[in-house]
Amino acid sequence: MTQDPVRIRDVVVERGAKRHSFLKVGETGAGPIEMPVVVVHGRRPGPTLCLTGGVHATEYPGQTAVREMARQLDPATLAGTVIAIPVVNMPMFAARSAFVSPIDGLNLNRVAPGRPDGTITELIAHTLFSEILSLATHHIDCHGGDLTEILWPYAAYRMTGKPELDETGEAMARCYSPRIVALFREGTALVPAGTVTTEAARRGVASILGECGSAGGLDPADVSTHVHGITNVMRFLRMLPGEPVVPAGQVLGASQFVVQARRGGLLRLSVGIGETVSEGQELGEVWDAFGDVVETLRAPARGLVRIIWTHKVVTSGDAVLKCWVTEPAPPFAPTDRFVR
Repeated sequence: MTQDPVRIRDVVVERGAKRHSFLKVGETGAGPIEMPVVVVHGRRPGPTLCLTGGVHATEYPGQTAVREMARQLDPATLAGTVIAIPVVNMPMFAARSAFVSPIDGLNLNRVAPGRPDGTITELIAHTLFSEILSLATHHIDCHGGDLTEILWPYAAYRMTGKPELDETGEAMARCYSPRIVALFREGTALVPAGTVTTEAARRGVASILGECGSAGGLDPADVSTHVHGITNVMRFLRMLPGEPVVPAGQVLGASQFVVQARRGGLLRLSVGIGETVSEGQELGEVWDAFGDVVETLRAPARGLVRIIWTHKVVTSGDAVLKCWVTEPAPPFAPTDRFVR
């Protein structure tokens, strides 16, 4: 539950107040590297929810939603505390760099929880975990399609084997996602090492991934999906008034497959993001320089198109698209017993 007051270094926030500041995480030869932090300390006690955006800092809808939520939240009507970091990875934000830092070439979402004696990306992760997520009971990490990705929205939680924590994490993901929910489990290819949400869950924080947005865009509809998801989770946590609603027709992302080009040339896809494809269905063609078809791409299984990579020219082995293999999600109604 919420501390009183909330303290993050020299930022002290009394109950019923809102403050923002920067946390220094390291330096370059040109000056300090800082992380923006907003603390909204509700007048009434409740959970401490951390909102992060910009772990991949060219994924703009999620970070924009975190900014909007931090600006809109009123501590007078909030139960609990929100600690919002609109852009975790400011070096990537400034450089407009996709996936990896322009300073040390590391992916922040693969090095969590970082190191106190590491490079800039590892220092950012260490600051996030040691000074922010250590205060949190719940966490939402807002992502979307990066510069080279068209993405279909989903939410995910990394299962830990702790029943109470996992029930809460699943409930948050179900409240967040408009349709696709992924429950990552140990030992599957769906769980890369060093992600922020995986490492937070291992430390007892109910931490979910919210994905919505495409190709470095800032579509207001994508921002709204994130804002709605955050708001719905906060209603579930009884931090905001109103009842949470789990969308009808949700499905579980049980596994996935990637379709690759085996020939080089111009890619002409015949399917779009979010479409369901059948086993053996034609997905597109690769043309050579003369316009002759040198490869016809087909689906190896039934799936829902979750990522399309934006490159139009492919080389042998390039990933073209990725699909969810889905199964029906069981009926789910969030209740107070899940709120930790």
